[in-house]
Amino acid sequence: MKIGIFGGTFDPVHLGHLRVAEEAREGLGLSEVWFIPAGTPPHKRDEPHLPFSLRFELVRLATRDHPAFRVLDLEGKRPDPSYTVQTLTELRGLYPEHEFFFILGLDAFLEIETWYRYRQLPELAHLVVVSRGDLPLSEAECRARELFPGKKIFFLPVTRLDISSTEIRRRLRAGLSVRYLVPDPVLEALKQFSGYNRSDAPGRD
Repeated sequence: MKIGIFGGTFDPVHLGHLRVAEEAREGLGLSEVWFIPAGTPPHKRDEPHLPFSLRFELVRLATRDHPAFRVLDLEGKRPDPSYTVQTLTELRGLYPEHEFFFILGLDAFLEIETWYRYRQLPELAHLVVVSRGDLPLSEAECRARELFPGKKIFFLPVTRLDISSTEIRRRLRAGLSVRYLVPDPVLEALKQFSGYNRSDAPGRD
């Protein structure tokens, strides 16, 4: 099967993430998209605001009603920083029968030279670069030819939803609504507990 791999901190997961996964599934003819929340991401300046177990649960709630979406806890089991090359290597070992497509945003791709053993990535999965914000995909195409000559890299324009996890966290801390920014099951879970609010107390609406 053709499987999309969608990693990220998902801190928290929102509708923009789900839209990227859905358009990648349709655009590339993927059988499934597997969400892999990061354990300790090496490329983030700060650690995730929520622990892995809660971020994983929010992604599970967000994807549970989509028959082609799954969520895996591979990176949450590791005590060390989560490197993409390790995750893809593990997936190749566990599921050698599948063809993997690693989905990443344009902004992340433009910094891929800073990633651990980044030149190995196209050997483990097809790279799928999705548009994000106002950055043109043409810039990524030029970079891909420089970094991965002869490798097939997919460039996928997707519908832009101006939603970010940073803004969602800001709104939650300010006591503002995040309805229509996150899936309804995630919204209900955040009402029960939000590690993003100032008190970190359960039950804050």
